[in-house]
Amino acid sequence: MKDQQELVTLEEMLNFREEKVWLQSKFKEAHKDSVIVAIGMNIPGPRKTSPDIMKAFQAGGQAIFDSLQEQKILVEEEMEIIKKEGCLKILAVKSEDPLLIKKIMIDIEETHPLGRLFDIDVYDKSGKGMSREQLGTTVRRCLLCGQEAKACGRSRNHTIEELYKRVEDIIKSWLLEVR
Repeated sequence: MKDQQELVTLEEMLNFREEKVWLQSKFKEAHKDSVIVAIGMNIPGPRKTSPDIMKAFQAGGQAIFDSLQEQKILVEEEMEIIKKEGCLKILAVKSEDPLLIKKIMIDIEETHPLGRLFDIDVYDKSGKGMSREQLGTTVRRCLLCGQEAKACGRSRNHTIEELYKRVEDIIKSWLLEVR
């Protein structure tokens, strides 16, 4: 990757989304008896990577690993993809309870200083995605106004610039804490 801050086109983002789905399905095929965890970043707009976003992404992966290790849950294998279109880490986790894994991931999203920027998905052994609703957990909220994130995004209540600035502010605050 030459320029980590290179802008990404809509077509490139959509192709990367398809590539992520394909990679996750291949990973699932290789780990039929595992729960699959995938983490990416919620970054609005055409700039999906930067040195600070990469630090935040690495912190998310570490938070997952630490939380699973705390619970004595084994990570069998992991794969990481980093491109200008974004980042993806996929883990095969040895667990009989995908809802427990989802609960652990929601806890990271809710309590980690960068948690709102993490997009952590959990898939059971059949490949079905586990949802927040299955655990009675609230939906994700908008970075700016606190409304339901998906509804806010659909109605385009905020500009990409406003949202991206908020992402940068969250990461900068976190970087000041960890230095």
